[in-house]
Amino acid sequence: MKRLQIKELVTSIVKYEGFSEENLDWVCSTFSKQDLRLFIYLLAKEIKSNSVTVSFAGELSDVNRMRITNMFPNRKILFKRDDANIGGGVCFEYDDFVLDCSVAWMVTRTLNTIRERL
Repeated sequence: MKRLQIKELVTSIVKYEGFSEENLDWVCSTFSKQDLRLFIYLLAKEIKSNSVTVSFAGELSDVNRMRITNMFPNRKILFKRDDANIGGGVCFEYDDFVLDCSVAWMVTRTLNTIRERL
């Protein structure tokens, strides 16, 4: 199968959020080993590019959830409560970017700056 066809298949799978067991059997029986590797790689990349992970501490109000949802239209948003690592604030992970606006990151950055200047 050609790369473009595999890419179109991956795009449709992610777009319609569905992949049945019958489809999986067809892919496994039809694709070569090299095509399967490409399929898995492109599927992981497509899922990652169409989703956003929002880590936060404490409770996130409905107003803030709507603001975050409006910031990333046409993307699937996963809200994840992580009190231990965030400490306060929020951290966004999308594509290959991480936007960390947490208290833990600010404290770590401040301590590293102090250590460097001593």
